[in-house]
Amino acid sequence: MTTTTLTSPAGTTARVADRLALPVLLLGSFLATANFFVVNVALPTIGRSLHANAASLQLVVAAYSVSYAAALVAGGRLGDRFGRRRMFVLGLVAFAVSGLACGLAGDVWTLTGARLVQGAAAGIFVPQVLSTIQAGYSGAARQRALAGFGAALGIACVVGQLYGGAAVTFDVAHLTWQLVFWPFAPIALLVAALAVRLVPETRGRPLPLDLRGAALLTLTLVLLLVPLSVGAGAGWPAWAWVGLAAAPVAAYGFVRDQAARERAGGAPLLPPSLVRLPAFRRGLAVVAVFFVGLGGFLLTTGISLQEGLGMSPLGAGFALAPYALGFLAASLTVPRLIGRYAARVIVAGAVVLAVSLAAAAVQAGVGYDGLTARTLLPAFVVIGFGQGLVMIPVFGVVLAGVTTDRAGVASGVLTTTQQAMIAVGVAALGTMFFRVASTGSSTGSSTGTAAGGDWRAATVAVLAAEAALALLTGIIATRLLRSDE
Repeated sequence: MTTTTLTSPAGTTARVADRLALPVLLLGSFLATANFFVVNVALPTIGRSLHANAASLQLVVAAYSVSYAAALVAGGRLGDRFGRRRMFVLGLVAFAVSGLACGLAGDVWTLTGARLVQGAAAGIFVPQVLSTIQAGYSGAARQRALAGFGAALGIACVVGQLYGGAAVTFDVAHLTWQLVFWPFAPIALLVAALAVRLVPETRGRPLPLDLRGAALLTLTLVLLLVPLSVGAGAGWPAWAWVGLAAAPVAAYGFVRDQAARERAGGAPLLPPSLVRLPAFRRGLAVVAVFFVGLGGFLLTTGISLQEGLGMSPLGAGFALAPYALGFLAASLTVPRLIGRYAARVIVAGAVVLAVSLAAAAVQAGVGYDGLTARTLLPAFVVIGFGQGLVMIPVFGVVLAGVTTDRAGVASGVLTTTQQAMIAVGVAALGTMFFRVASTGSSTGSSTGTAAGGDWRAATVAVLAAEAALALLTGIIATRLLRSDE
């Protein structure tokens, strides 16, 4: 086994078992992402079992995504202060216990509470993955490790949906929706046990916790993400608009508070000087735009396959399998190109993604009713490959200029942006999708119309919007060339 000896910022010496520690860390991030998508597939079954309406089910989804996003920056700070391996392990244990509680829930409100805790637990352990990579690896080894992180997230999106479809379809021992949650618990505990033995302990400077900053950031994310996650299903009530209007005000208060705290020589939760780093700032912009498109793609594609084309949840998962293969192909290609050419890879991936999404829109527009898993295979492979070319290297570009003592907070900011923008994409593109579907149906369009919706028109519209977002991602990524090369 090859080992590397590095010195953490706190001055302790850590032995990093390259070939064993990294898979353990990446499996942790895989679990958090797959868990989000596997539950989405099982929502109809959960609703029937717990007699929950659509609005309640949306709260189940929002509870995980909002608490996950809200905990990420604070989780990164906790790792810097108390030890990244320690917080990784504690977060995984809490994730496992709350997952068991999810499966035991007898009503939707108990399930929502358990998902709230599980999301917060994920927000504690996920930023430790990036910050440990940032502190424990350097040079080309760090770039490869960060590429592995991006690959794990992308593949988890599809595997989560595929497993959710299988659990719903096969209904083993009449535990359909419980099996969506329970298998994650022993895997999380196994990863925690392996981490204790294989992952080195690293930490940053022991800075005091910024509780006020954490409260302001949480308030901002709640005001933004709860209305986006629940508002559409509830018919956009007044409270949703009030929350969205108040979110920028809370964000402004958070920014002012953090700037004042840094000027006074304190330790803000999110140092403004970090965001002023050119590569970090531009990389966050790429992440923001890209993940809006990714979130919308994964939601609307699954709905189109099932509602529009009549596939089962498992069939839709298998139809998306080529997408995962394309992403896997990118994960094998990108590590050979990153380093000096990381920004160029992102630009190329954005172009490939934009073209493939536009081609898929044309394919859906011309012959939607005849689409099958076989005819969709080429499009999904290329879309997955393009998304992989963007996602896999972008984490390394964003974190390139971040010092190890700031690895935790930088990782938290990066993953918070990712999670928040997925929610924005789900809300914005999901709303567009359903609005176009209902409008097309009401005008009497017959092509691709099923179950009261013009799914052909909706699919074409959203794919075109996602192609535009991919093109915008490429345009922003060209600015990374100035700081990356």
